[in-house]
Amino acid sequence: MSIHPLAVVSPGARLGAGVRIAAFATVEDDVELGDHCTVGSGAVLKSGVTAGSHNEFAEHVVIGGAPQHVARPKDIGRVVIGDHNVFREYVTVHRALKTDVTTSVGSHNYVMAGAHLGHDVTVGNNCIFANGALLGGHVTVEDRAFVSGAVAVHQFVRIGRLAMVGGHARVVQDIPPFMLLDGQSGCIVGLNNVGLRRSGHSADDIADLKAAYRVIYRRGLPWKEVLDTLRRDFTSGPVAHLRDFLGGGTRGFSQERRAPPAPTLRIRVPEDDPAAVRAKAG
Repeated sequence: MSIHPLAVVSPGARLGAGVRIAAFATVEDDVELGDHCTVGSGAVLKSGVTAGSHNEFAEHVVIGGAPQHVARPKDIGRVVIGDHNVFREYVTVHRALKTDVTTSVGSHNYVMAGAHLGHDVTVGNNCIFANGALLGGHVTVEDRAFVSGAVAVHQFVRIGRLAMVGGHARVVQDIPPFMLLDGQSGCIVGLNNVGLRRSGHSADDIADLKAAYRVIYRRGLPWKEVLDTLRRDFTSGPVAHLRDFLGGGTRGFSQERRAPPAPTLRIRVPEDDPAAVRAKAG
């Protein structure tokens, strides 16, 4: 264990073997760090944080801040973090609103500089949050999701497994698993094919997901019929998870981007050319 003399570490903090704490870092009472965690200069780990092993807290992160809620109760919940996570500079993670709930971050996640995970957020494993990604309260992010830079996610939204969210997106509805959301339009633009292949999904899995995608977005079916079709035709594999995801939630689901019904710019035809019109009139 290595604690710099200029670090402020409460006697009530519980630190595992090999923990390293840099100068000017603060570790408050009721903080538990597993083995081989590192805490950068100026970082603050506030009371109510439990973290596993091999986590990296970079300079000036604040983990365990109180929920940003006007009706915040006196007694609040905790932040619970798994193993092998990276929290880069100025990341903030807030505690849950109620004592029987936690703000939960799994393992092997990478949270880039300036990102915010609000109170009662649940993050799975192997997720990436790029610079300035903002998650409101009660947001759920499933395993292997990728949230690009400057994305703002509304409270209670769910982001499904292996979904990819484009930069600067304003996310107000759930993003189904395995989908790709365009940051400019805020709409679904297909499957996250690259992510599916990289994660080891078979060609058959991807073909099933493409078929399910057509059922959801292309056939114009009523929502109940969409769910019934998925239950009937896909009983296992990734589509089963997609089907179960679509059966829950409270915010509705992001829709597919569609081409405009007509060109946004009128294309000039030869008859529109002024010189041609004058020549024809003469």
